[in-house]
Amino acid sequence: MRRFFLLLRSENTEEENKYYKDAICRYGGEVITVKDTDSKDVFLTALEKVEGILLPGGCDVGRWDYFLINYAVCNNLKLLGICQGMQSMALWKSNDSLISIGNDFHHQKEGYVHSVTLQDSRLQQIVGSYYLRVNSHHYQTVKKSYFFTVVGRSSDGLIEAVENSMQTFQIGVQWHPERMLDYDDDSKKLISSFILL
Repeated sequence: MRRFFLLLRSENTEEENKYYKDAICRYGGEVITVKDTDSKDVFLTALEKVEGILLPGGCDVGRWDYFLINYAVCNNLKLLGICQGMQSMALWKSNDSLISIGNDFHHQKEGYVHSVTLQDSRLQQIVGSYYLRVNSHHYQTVKKSYFFTVVGRSSDGLIEAVENSMQTFQIGVQWHPERMLDYDDDSKKLISSFILL
């Protein structure tokens, strides 16, 4: 069975974590969870057993985010960054910080909130479209992405997707596909590709 590393952020609830766990298990993956309060030795032991990392949403760049991104890139592991995870991917290799969006347009409860336009990219190939409808749960954004290429933006210009096309699967998305699996085909394609490709 394919194993995937899931970072459990201290600020996330059990319900939020369950969405991530269920998304991995839905397509036959096994979840190995590590808390952000665990030691580096615990992280390294878990990472030796997995083929991919799911970097979840959260409140801010976590103490382990850049370490996990670096590990994925250096060891050619799959990487899926969701919401805060994508923001951390964008900020990796920089001294930049998150910035406030300044409105509530990108912070809605459930369902489709806005569209995302994709460029030619691995993500675009996975979903088979240049246009997505997504949910949205964030107050902050990033000005640019440094190592990872920006491949998707919202209609108001915010960065919504980044990727490393040099690796097998290293994609970050600003929305929450794990919450859309029951009704959105593009989310199913993204999560299943992360697990099965």
